[in-house]
Amino acid sequence: MPSNLDLKGMKSRFLRKLKHIPTITNLKQGPALQLNPPVYDDQDHKPHNLAELEIGLNGSEDDKHYELKEMRFEATPTKGSKEKELVEKNLLVVSSPSKSMHQQIQVKEYPSLTDFEEIHPPGGSQAVILYTTSLRGIRKTFQDCNTVRFLMRSFKITYHERDVSLHLEYREELWKILGCKVIPPRLFIKGRYIGGADEVVGLHEMGWLGKLLEGTPMDFADGPCKGCACMRFSICSNCNGSCKVFTTNGDNKNECFIRCPECNENGLVKCTICCY
Repeated sequence: MPSNLDLKGMKSRFLRKLKHIPTITNLKQGPALQLNPPVYDDQDHKPHNLAELEIGLNGSEDDKHYELKEMRFEATPTKGSKEKELVEKNLLVVSSPSKSMHQQIQVKEYPSLTDFEEIHPPGGSQAVILYTTSLRGIRKTFQDCNTVRFLMRSFKITYHERDVSLHLEYREELWKILGCKVIPPRLFIKGRYIGGADEVVGLHEMGWLGKLLEGTPMDFADGPCKGCACMRFSICSNCNGSCKVFTTNGDNKNECFIRCPECNENGLVKCTICCY
């Protein structure tokens, strides 16, 4: 039979062993259970969180702010276009260095017509002039003209379309005011040159085209023009589109052909209803 002293010694040794047995709360998580295990530095032996280590590997906060600025400017139009100049002029970025992530506040202002080059087409100082072509030889040019024409009609405004393929005078007029041989479409608003299809569509996607068209006369017509069906031209009634008329030659009264003085090179005349 063990004595009381032996029982007390066994009890004390058993209690000491119980203290060394790890409980559930004191168990260290294994590699599979550790979501954010500490990472020790070789120099200072200080634990670091994996989230901080990922920030250090991916880049600093300033680098992230620089990437955000690059992403913002990638959404702007290409270099050298009119839309990018307007974006850089009308966007203000305010950064707050007190916070970890820089807070960007964009203040956007709508451009005015004074931001565009002042060019006055004949009779277009206070009107909307659109130079187009109805020829389908170049598919992209024809589609661009249809796109800009559709935008003008969607705003329900009064605009004057000048087809350079139906009237040679319009083509020479466009080349003269722009100083070079350009292809349509070309849009002018109240004596300001807006640009071609890319510029007009870009302004419309930004929501600025409607602001530039404010103050222009509205078009409340229910259907196409009764005189030309919105073609802006009609067949000459003097020569019936042949560009030739008969005339007498002095006292001999000999009939001969002369050039019709009323129509253009295609035997067409401007519509007296919708053309001004």
